[in-house]
Amino acid sequence: MHRLLFLLISYLLMRSVSAVGQVRRVENLSDLGESLAVNWAFRAGDDRDWSRPELDDQTGPGKPWQLLNPAQPVPDLLPRLPQRIGWLRLRLKLDSSFRRQPVLLRWRQSAATEVFANGHLVRATGIVSSDSSMAKAVHGMHDYFAAALPDSMGNLVLAVRFVVAPTGYRAQYGQRVNYLLNMNLLPNGQETTQPYYNRWQSLTQTLVAGLLLMMAILHAAFYAYDTTQRANLFVALATFFLGVASLSVGVSFLLIDELSSYESWSLVNVLCYPLGYGCLLTALYRIFDRSQGAIYYGCLVALATFAVLGLTDRINGASWAETGSEVVALTELVRVTALSWRQRGANIIGFGMGGALFCFLLFFAYDRLERDGLLKLDQADVHLFYIVGVCCVPIAMSLYLARTFVATQRRLTGQLLEIQRLSKQSFEQEQDRQQMLMRQKDILAQQVSERTAQLQASLDELRTTQDQLVQKEKMASLGELTAGIAHEIQNPLNFVNNFSEVSTELVRELEEERAKGVERDTELEAEILADLNQNLEKIGHHGQRASAIVRSMLQHSRTSTGQREPTDINALADEYLRLSYHGLRAKEKAFNAAMDADFAADLPLISVVGQDIGRVLLNLFNNAFYAVQQKHLSGQGGSGYQPRVRVQTRAVKGGIEIRVADNGVGMNEDVAQKLFQPFFTTKPAGSGTGLGLSLSYDIITKGHGGSLRVESVEGEGATFIVMIPNAR
Repeated sequence: MHRLLFLLISYLLMRSVSAVGQVRRVENLSDLGESLAVNWAFRAGDDRDWSRPELDDQTGPGKPWQLLNPAQPVPDLLPRLPQRIGWLRLRLKLDSSFRRQPVLLRWRQSAATEVFANGHLVRATGIVSSDSSMAKAVHGMHDYFAAALPDSMGNLVLAVRFVVAPTGYRAQYGQRVNYLLNMNLLPNGQETTQPYYNRWQSLTQTLVAGLLLMMAILHAAFYAYDTTQRANLFVALATFFLGVASLSVGVSFLLIDELSSYESWSLVNVLCYPLGYGCLLTALYRIFDRSQGAIYYGCLVALATFAVLGLTDRINGASWAETGSEVVALTELVRVTALSWRQRGANIIGFGMGGALFCFLLFFAYDRLERDGLLKLDQADVHLFYIVGVCCVPIAMSLYLARTFVATQRRLTGQLLEIQRLSKQSFEQEQDRQQMLMRQKDILAQQVSERTAQLQASLDELRTTQDQLVQKEKMASLGELTAGIAHEIQNPLNFVNNFSEVSTELVRELEEERAKGVERDTELEAEILADLNQNLEKIGHHGQRASAIVRSMLQHSRTSTGQREPTDINALADEYLRLSYHGLRAKEKAFNAAMDADFAADLPLISVVGQDIGRVLLNLFNNAFYAVQQKHLSGQGGSGYQPRVRVQTRAVKGGIEIRVADNGVGMNEDVAQKLFQPFFTTKPAGSGTGLGLSLSYDIITKGHGGSLRVESVEGEGATFIVMIPNAR
């Protein structure tokens, strides 16, 4: 029975021992603490129950938990994390002096974590999520702290749930390796703030960034003031890029935790250093007016190479981008300054170069000096030398350009004083000249007054002559219209006379028939009365026609009132076309011409001054008939020539259009350009005043806001196009 009980107890003890994974004993804790960069139990995947202290986390072949040292680069762990999430477990057995006393955990990480102590969550850093797109890792430059309480037996089970960020792990400033988790166990009471070096680095780099960015603004203002001094532009760009690079360092060391933001700022850092030193090198070439040869472009290629390495080399990329750019740029800066040492002010930049060289040599050689016992400084003080070295060259260039700016201002001030003296002298001379000009002006004013009076008299005489010519043109137009009307009115008068004589004879026959008494023929009387009625209707029709012609003549001869009325342009054009034709026929009996009227049936009434538009149309028709008559008389058209005048109306956008075309003699381009000038005529002397088309042009363009233009081919004819807009 005792043996059976012993076997049962042994089995239970063996089972409990077999459930225990990695156990690390901690006998004592110094101020430096105990490093936990040892093998932990590791398992890929995610399960909240894996934080329980009593969980079976035994490692070994065939076991779900495996050994893993978390203080290794994240990229090396990616093959073992298919879903980028996993757990770490470590059992600590503390000495009895630490039992029931809290201890402090301090660690750095490049992941998002949840830290459990004996099953209790003590610190969450970043965002841990099974959805990798939601997870947000932190970078490994900051220290993170959490307090943990062992149980009464001194047991402390640490469980860490972690997620690595799905990023490309670009080069990061200040980190040579992205550790997953590097944890230390410290006694309680240790300082839990960020390391002094981080705080000092962030403060100094931010101050330097502010200084450099202020210099960038200053030199940008200098360049805006004087764009010919392009060195100010490149110094402004150099200090801007170096200032942004310093700002990225200051932000990275203290102000941000998230890994993606840290990588973005690191990317800014590795790009801004090569750009800044490239602009600084270009500024020095501009300052000393040196030609940019193969060495200069070789340096730019080297800087571009360092920028590419900064983007591609995850381990040393940031160092290449910063330190490599400094070495190449400073070497070339020293060479160019040495070659230009004899130039005025080069010593200022030379002292800046010397200061930069001294600070950089001290910074990079400090480890050797410390080992040899030659120099003992705090790490923050050593870094201060590096910051001063970065600022020496931009400050030296800024002082040189400021000195040049002051010298330029002094020279300009001297030139301004000289200009003021010359201006005063010129002003006195100008006053004397002005007095002389005033005397000459009075003489000229008197002469101008006399000439003006003479010109005014000549102008009055010219205006009188012009008025007479205009009146003559109007009377000539009226005469032509009157001749046409007389010829046109002859037809209805002939009809009236003929039908009157016939009607008189019919009345006589009717009286004779009625005198027969009973023997009269009533049917004949009715026939005679019907003929009389028909004759009277024709007499009335032709009388109204003659009356309309007389009324048109009176309207044409009457002075225009300028009153616009809705007018049927088709009727107006048809009437004046026939009047113009018969007027010419009255003077030339043998003249004949074909008249084609193509009037738009849907042409709307348009508000115009009827007498004025009638004058314009009459003038255009007269010119068209004259052109075809001249071609017929000269024989240019040949034996088969048929004089023809065509009138076309149509509605266009905004108004109506009238086209008057002929197949007459036409005109060349020079004549067409002068056609609407006053007193210009193509007719022989004494045949025209040269005012008809000029007045017509004024009536259409000025009186009605339309347009009048001509299209012509010499020897083939001409087309006058009138556009009259709708009155608004």
